[in-house]
Amino acid sequence: MATTPPSPRPPARHLTDTPGRAARPAAIGIGLLTNLVYVVVLTTVAGYDLMAPAGFGRPAQTVQIGVVIAASVVPALLGWGLLELLERFIPRRATLIWSTLAILLLVGGLPYNGAGVTATDQFLLALMHLVVGAAVIPAFVITSLRKS
Repeated sequence: MATTPPSPRPPARHLTDTPGRAARPAAIGIGLLTNLVYVVVLTTVAGYDLMAPAGFGRPAQTVQIGVVIAASVVPALLGWGLLELLERFIPRRATLIWSTLAILLLVGGLPYNGAGVTATDQFLLALMHLVVGAAVIPAFVITSLRKS
């Protein structure tokens, strides 16, 4: 009885098979919720008026909840999309390439420009960036390593 040799290519993944199906959106949600709680406690409970630095021709202004939501979710979704593409086209190096890019973008996106804001505002804004990065980057890396 002849048996067919196993195919060299693994079968296509289905959404239900991927470990990131629940973990990645959960990480984005955790980063978002943590940031929202952080901002609400900082502004409402502590009464601090958190300011975003001046830039692109606009003066320094108070940080709005909508901007916090967008800044927490949009980069994470773009990162997720990039990771999915890398996992599809270069699976062996996807995690290394993505994690390197994610850390570089996180560090590069920290608020170094303090035009119109205090050092305290810069520090508190940097914490907001790091909160999302701390939730998203490890979760994405772990789920990517599990796929390999």
